[in-house]
Parts: sequence; C-alpha cells; structure tokens
Amino acid sequence: MAMAIFTALLGALIALLVGLNAMAVGKRLQLLDFPDPEGGRKLHARVTPLVGGLAVVASAVVAACILLVRLEEGPRDALLWFLVTVVGLFLVGAMDDRFGLSARARLLLASAFLLAAIAQVPDFSVAFLLFSGQQDLTLFPPMIGIGFTLLCFVGLLNAVNMADGKNGIVIGQALIWSAVLMLRLPSAMLPLISAIAGALAVLFVFNMKGKLFLGDSGSYGLSAMFGLLAIYAWNQGFADMRADDVALIFAIPVFDTLRLIVWRSMQGKSPFTPGRDHLHHYLYARWGWPRPLPWLLALVAVPNLAAVAFPGTALVWLVLTFFAYFALLWFATVEPKRRPA
Repeated sequence: MAMAIFTALLGALIALLVGLNAMAVGKRLQLLDFPDPEGGRKLHARVTPLVGGLAVVASAVVAACILLVRLEEGPRDALLWFLVTVVGLFLVGAMDDRFGLSARARLLLASAFLLAAIAQVPDFSVAFLLFSGQQDLTLFPPMIGIGFTLLCFVGLLNAVNMADGKNGIVIGQALIWSAVLMLRLPSAMLPLISAIAGALAVLFVFNMKGKLFLGDSGSYGLSAMFGLLAIYAWNQGFADMRADDVALIFAIPVFDTLRLIVWRSMQGKSPFTPGRDHLHHYLYARWGWPRPLPWLLALVAVPNLAAVAFPGTALVWLVLTFFAYFALLWFATVEPKRRPA
C-alpha cells in the first residue's frame, strides 16, 4: 500500500509539472491544437497544448520501471510489453497530432503494437469468455482469440478517441476506470494503476480549466493502458470477474460509437467521418458545458461500483446502462415544451 501511495503522488507530481508548463512543452514538441475558423468543430477559444497524454503516459512508464526494478518475480513480461505498447500507441497518436496521419496508417501502426503484446503475453489476450450466470467457458482457438482481442482493442481505441470532445469526459471516465481496476487488479499491479490515477486527478483540473487537452496521443495511450490492464485483471481474476464486468467498464464510449456507426451507415456516410452527433455534442447543445458532465460520469461510476459491490450482477447493470445512455440522449435531443405566453 505504501508503494501505491508513493506512485500515486509521483504520478500527480509529474502531471502537475507538465500542467504548469503545458504551453512551453506543447510548443517545444509542436503538440498544439488550434481552434477552427467559425463554424468548425474545434470551438475552444485559444491554442491549447496537447500534452495531457504525455503526463499520464510518463507517469505510467515511471511506475512500471519502478516495479520492474523492485520485482524479482511476478508479471515482468506483462510490465515490459505494457511499456512497449503504451509508449508505442502514444507515439502513434503524437504523430497524428503533429503531422496528421491517415486513418489507415494509424490503424496499421496501432494494430502492430497491440498484436505484438497480445501474442507475447497470454494475460493480454482473451482466450475464453465467461459471463455472469454462465457455468462453462466459451473457449476460443488461439488465432481466433488473438483476432477477437485485437478487434476489441481497436474498437476501444476508436471509442475513446471519438469520446474526447469536451473537457473532462475521457479523463473523468478514466479516473473511474482507475478506481474500478484498483479493486480488480492483483496487488502487484496496484502501484501502476495508482500512478495513472494520481496523474489523471491532476490532469482533470487542468483540462477542466482548458489549460491542456489529451490529444490523440493521450486517447491512444489511455486506450492501450486501460485495455491491457482490464484484460490482465480479467485473466488474473476471472473467478470473481466476468466478461460483462469488463464490458461494463467501457460501456458508455462503446455504446456511443456503436450508435454512430449504425446511424451514419444508415445515412450512407462513413462511420468515422467527423461530425457533431456524439452524445457530448447533444449534451452541450442542450445544457452547455460542463453542466451535463456529472450526469455522464455517473452513468459510468454508479453501474461499475454496483457491479463490484454485488458480484455477478454486471450483466444487469450493463443492460440498465444501455437504457440510461439512450434516455440521456433522448432528453438531450427532445425539444423542451414552451410555456404559453
């Protein structure tokens, strides 16, 4: 526990240093987000550094290196490949932030890093499924399991990247994911997730003030680290954790992405065409920002904490989250009744 507290404080310190020097770091690395002209999608008032990802990835890297030095036994291979994959995905996102990679290039580069980790570390791969109430495992042949895992990672990467449209959304959800994984991961991994949580807590404040953004580097890095740790937790603790517990963690961004894929495909558009039809766009248009942020974060926190408190109920909470997501979307889009003059 002492090590977890130390790494949490260390992660917070790293994030604080990056946050206080965000503009200088962003200019040095040329990781800056410029507002669009009037009518564009980027509505922030000023040039904003895209260095949130740097802070949280640096915190995770430092914590993982400390564990590698201290651990004589334990998940050393998992930590090494965690480092390679998270840093690799961060660099892919940073290149996109700076140079603007094509969607195909991003997919190929990200898939290469993810596939290497999945192939090298069995605990990063989904070899079977076991849902709440299910008695027998659904086993995957090795290649099917690797392919299914890669598909899940790519889906999560896109879901998190598409959700990162308003201050506090992704960092706030990631803080909740950190809390859930602290309760799910083996104790050997607690210092790692604590460092990530410490960095995210500080970044949340800077992000809400508009001082920095995650950028693609941050959303890619976060997707990698939380995807890897969630599957690791699943493989280490499937006696108490089910597949629906894992799905529940990332339900809100995944539901929003799946809705957009279906809706845009029905309109004859590419599912990944930029637009202003995400859940957060509707929430912003109806109530402004950040007023709806606590409601959105509650949709993530309440079901996940309930599933931890009441094991075996995640499937119920997943269904309730699905309906709650569409209820919030409906309230955000329905026209309010006007009072008669």
